[in-house]
Amino acid sequence: MYESYFGLTGSPFQLNPDPSFYFDSRGHSNALSYLKFGVHQGEGFIVVTGEIGAGKTTLVRTLLGELDTDEVVAGQVLNTQLESGELLQSILTAFGVSAQGTSKAQLLASLEAFLTDVAAQGRRALLIVDEAQNLGREAIEEIRMLSNFQLGSHALLQSFLVGQPELRKQLESPAMEQLRQRVIASCHLGPLTSEETQAYIEHRLRRVGWDGARPAFGEGAFPAIFTWTGGIPRKINLLANRLLLAAFLGERSEISGQLVDETGKDLARETGGMRTFSTVPGTSHMNVPTLTADDGAGAPAGARMSIPVTGHEVVRVLRAEQDYSKLVRPLVCVADRPLNYLKFAALAAAMRSDETLPPIVLVNPGVAAAVEADGMPTDYSGALAAEIHLGVSYGATADRIAGVVLRFGELLDQLAPVAVISSGDSDAIMSCVYLASKRGIQLARLGAGQRREMQDHGCDLNAVMLDRMSEVLYTPMLKTHYTLYREGIASDRMVCVGSVVADGLRHALGTQPPVSEVLKALGISRDLMRRAMRGFVFVSAQVGEGDLDATEVAKVARVARDLGKETLVVWVVTETTREAIASGKAEQLLQRSGVVLAPYTGYIDELGLVRGATCVIAGPGWNLVEEADSLDIPSIVVYPNGEVPAGAPGGVIAKIPCDSVACVRALHEILERGRAEDEVVDETEGAAASRLIEHLRRWLPLPSARASGRVSSAGTNTDVSSV
Repeated sequence: MYESYFGLTGSPFQLNPDPSFYFDSRGHSNALSYLKFGVHQGEGFIVVTGEIGAGKTTLVRTLLGELDTDEVVAGQVLNTQLESGELLQSILTAFGVSAQGTSKAQLLASLEAFLTDVAAQGRRALLIVDEAQNLGREAIEEIRMLSNFQLGSHALLQSFLVGQPELRKQLESPAMEQLRQRVIASCHLGPLTSEETQAYIEHRLRRVGWDGARPAFGEGAFPAIFTWTGGIPRKINLLANRLLLAAFLGERSEISGQLVDETGKDLARETGGMRTFSTVPGTSHMNVPTLTADDGAGAPAGARMSIPVTGHEVVRVLRAEQDYSKLVRPLVCVADRPLNYLKFAALAAAMRSDETLPPIVLVNPGVAAAVEADGMPTDYSGALAAEIHLGVSYGATADRIAGVVLRFGELLDQLAPVAVISSGDSDAIMSCVYLASKRGIQLARLGAGQRREMQDHGCDLNAVMLDRMSEVLYTPMLKTHYTLYREGIASDRMVCVGSVVADGLRHALGTQPPVSEVLKALGISRDLMRRAMRGFVFVSAQVGEGDLDATEVAKVARVARDLGKETLVVWVVTETTREAIASGKAEQLLQRSGVVLAPYTGYIDELGLVRGATCVIAGPGWNLVEEADSLDIPSIVVYPNGEVPAGAPGGVIAKIPCDSVACVRALHEILERGRAEDEVVDETEGAAASRLIEHLRRWLPLPSARASGRVSSAGTNTDVSSV
């Protein structure tokens, strides 16, 4: 429509991947080098991941266009919503092979015959699997088995797995160890930098005859496009296409920064009201640490291989009506678990109507999935001015801390927060708070004084240090107030506000269906439903995140099996936990027992089951214990290694070895004992958040002091719109 108006010979920003528009950014250039290097090696696996719209398909098609068909026979599988048997047929179809039969053995024989014939011709076979994150574990294992096809010492098939970041996570599971050993290179396609975004737009325009004058781009237009798209090529195409259309309809010859913002807001409303930004400007390729590739024969000069040390790109989610350019001097809340997300979302919802208080920006040191908000009430998640997920999730502790310090430091410079409030006790939270303390930023602590009393666990030590560093300590009950007093904390630093968790849980569960419907959705039988109505035990123990070792799952399964003889047991398991159950003795223990294994579908869904449970059985990571405590549901924390730390938490929480008899005895004891009087505070709906807000009004600087806003804690001017 607008092409003739601007004198263009075609559409420059079509959404369909087109190799003729391939843009050789630094990230794409490295990835293409690795793909070529992989083709040269002729064996093993190469893994290429990238966000949706990062240009993975265009990259693959560019490679295919450059291959010498006299040397390489390539087959590409595009539809990956397949089982392993269907996958074999799709691979044969991709190579243009007719199978001699439909059984798995016949399909494999046909494929091996084809690959052998290709090798006899002096050529190599290359399989490219796009959208590989959709493959199930069995399908991926099927592809790995195909790599065993050999002619002498020569591998008959090489495979490229191309997919979204979930693929990398999937390949990191214990069950994928054999495949990981055959990965010869791995790289991640990050977003473009601000400078590359401009070059990308100009490159595509020149491909269709742009003369550099019509349309012209005004000052601020390119930075604004980067801000709205985060450097994701598909988002750039979508926005740029709409900009050219808007300029044509408005008979304009220049695209201004104002037009970009207006068009960006229109698109934000059309696409669901939330905008996602990836990567701090100018650092997109710094976000994934790199190591120099092996200098073996055939490696591309200067090539870099992505090593998953500090994790993924920074991801930002901004409320659609929020003007990011005015998001200065916010209140930064640091959280790395769904529970802590819920606390701060509840606080933001209560603060939203008070314009004298700063907006809340939630910062999560890990990936977005670590605090996943699926099912969270919209008035909660929508109350946050922005969510920023730093994406630090992989590697050794030192690497994680380095990644957190790097990214959180940049964020503090850009936002210049009025204060930082933390909730949680992980090393990542500790790193954020320590860095903010070194910058002289005011610190507060939500849930101060809470101790697990685990002498051999670093969380309690972190909690003590975080409480000592913070100027203001918001405690949930009198017991935690006394804990701080005994540790030598001055009482004038403590404010007993009550349980923000209780407020948040009431609201989050207000729209949940009855527990009976949640159980029915799990597909359990009528007999089990009748048992469930008399009460059930909820198991929250999971593999990973400081909770269970894969080798410890069988011990928890034995306890669950024995409890299942007396009452229904519901164990909601993540994919990692399910794999550990399937690969060990746990599966045998749970067969024909009164234990229902339910797939993890989200934090809020878990809470919906917890509220109806008689008891929660947690692992050493205390998963869902605080939530259960707020709902007056007993919790039993089991320690599979048998080493139960000294000190009893009391109330409705017990700590015991991983033993069935001890579990039953502990459950009876805490049901009879109940909650101590000194643990109870006034928790009427909204009271905790209201008390906290009242104190924030007195503690935080006046609005006039914040309005001067664009000066960072280091005293330098910060353009917040570039965040």
